[in-house]
Amino acid sequence: MSKWYLIHSKPKQEYRAFEHLGNQGFEVYLPQLQIFKLKKGKQEKAIEPLFPRYLFIQLNETSSAWHKIHSTRGVSGLVRFSEFPAEVPEELINQLKNQGNLDGIIDKTGEFKTIFKAGDLVTITEGSFVGLEAIVKEQDGEQRVKILISMLGRQQSIKLPLSAVAPI
Repeated sequence: MSKWYLIHSKPKQEYRAFEHLGNQGFEVYLPQLQIFKLKKGKQEKAIEPLFPRYLFIQLNETSSAWHKIHSTRGVSGLVRFSEFPAEVPEELINQLKNQGNLDGIIDKTGEFKTIFKAGDLVTITEGSFVGLEAIVKEQDGEQRVKILISMLGRQQSIKLPLSAVAPI
């Protein structure tokens, strides 16, 4: 009977381990998350492993192929508890596969989706209002956000680049 186990990869080599294990005929699963990263004030799409340095492999307990895993490029080894490899419940793997996009910033169609929603609390990280807390009014396109700050007894609406605010 086949069971799922946890593989620990070498740093930033999850994809290499995934490819080489797959080439050897193993069933391997590397959950990924598609997100936007903020670079120079602009959002760029990126795909990252959901669990950096970890991927899942399905193995038969009686198979003699276990020894191939340690010499596979990108693989650091099997995660173990004492002398036994860490088993992962199949239900968890199924949940991960069915979950799809986990609260990412890209919707299922691959289109842009807002990072901040109206009412979210943020703190200002750049500019003359550094350290002030604000409420998001709306995200204005892919690079800016409208926020409300309390100033002089009134709420003032200002626009800032996304890089100038952080969620609280």
